[in-house]
Amino acid sequence: MKFFRRYRLAMGVLALVTPLLVGAANAESLAGVRNGPTGSAFWDVPAKVDDGAKRGDIYWVQRRTDAPEGSTGWNIIYVTEGVGGQLVYVSGEIYIPVAKSGKARPLALWNHETSGTEDSCAPSRNNLSSENWTRIPAVTELLKRGYVVVGSDYQGLGTPGETAYLNGPAQAYASLDAVRAAVKFPDSNAETRFTTYGWSQGGQTSLWVSHLQESYAPELDLLGVVGIAPASRHWDLTEYDLTTTITGGYYIMRMAGLSVGHPELKLRDVLSTEGLEMLTQLSAGCWAIAEATNGTLTTVYANQAGLKKGEPWRVRLEQNDAFLPAKKVPFLFFQGDKDTAVPAALTRSVAKDLCNQEVQVDYRRSPDLDHENIVPVAEQGIPDWFDARFKNEKTVNSCSTLAD
Repeated sequence: MKFFRRYRLAMGVLALVTPLLVGAANAESLAGVRNGPTGSAFWDVPAKVDDGAKRGDIYWVQRRTDAPEGSTGWNIIYVTEGVGGQLVYVSGEIYIPVAKSGKARPLALWNHETSGTEDSCAPSRNNLSSENWTRIPAVTELLKRGYVVVGSDYQGLGTPGETAYLNGPAQAYASLDAVRAAVKFPDSNAETRFTTYGWSQGGQTSLWVSHLQESYAPELDLLGVVGIAPASRHWDLTEYDLTTTITGGYYIMRMAGLSVGHPELKLRDVLSTEGLEMLTQLSAGCWAIAEATNGTLTTVYANQAGLKKGEPWRVRLEQNDAFLPAKKVPFLFFQGDKDTAVPAALTRSVAKDLCNQEVQVDYRRSPDLDHENIVPVAEQGIPDWFDARFKNEKTVNSCSTLAD
């Protein structure tokens, strides 16, 4: 399954070096912030948030040893809103330039792509880079330019609770509270103005951040949004999945994630007996379900009766697509026209909807690129585009070319 292969291999390598991240280096302390334990015990936090805690409050931190040269990196546990509205602890990571800054630093929020649903798959539990790959695009260049870079693992991935995979509003809450945590983080000197970017699952998160920022975190100021092949239209993606032999695992994962916090939604209504049996693969490894379903038509795993118009599951999928209206800030999309995980037509549709809202959209389509190799293209373009947002410069507007 091409959609998963690059990350299955990358995470397989990174998992081997995870213990190197969180050893004795955590002896360093930060004023006003508690050090968490070393090793994987860092993510073993209470299911109940401390009384009086607020969204964005930092519970504890852990020093990373793999930050790019000229920066420091920390794992963080902080407070956000869970799927049911209760406060929960969630994990993430933050990278800060070492060089002193005489003014507030620009802030970039990264929203991660699909990484699996078991706790060991959480991005912060793994190394930032392997020999030829860095899992946060452009992080090194952004740090060189003076940015603080922060990202969330989202609810239940790495910390207690079920993983609310692809729950757009919940993931946006976790990401917005990561921004709050970054602003509070000692020595970050981060602005409350920020830009956000994400790939695939994280592209969906970025769209929901643009929808919810002003109501959920009005003290922050979103300046621009980048979506790299965003997995944004979940009803359309569901229809697409049912035509393929490569996204069965994605279909099952999505339904399991969207059922979290919704006891009225029964997985048997959208998964066949074969699909229900595949749920055990979610805890067998980050990419086990992708490997187990690859090559089989997704329709084998689906119960399509539950997807009909007006059925509770169809309503749920449509609600999860309701990330419009967006904040009227510039948007930039990177999309490969050979993408078999998120078809280009879906990203183009999202871009057109934003244009109809009179939002400025820079839509960059790359011929012959797919869901994976579009990322290096995005990595090259993001730093300059972010700089322009903080300088309030004009952006390219592709809306006239998207109108047809």
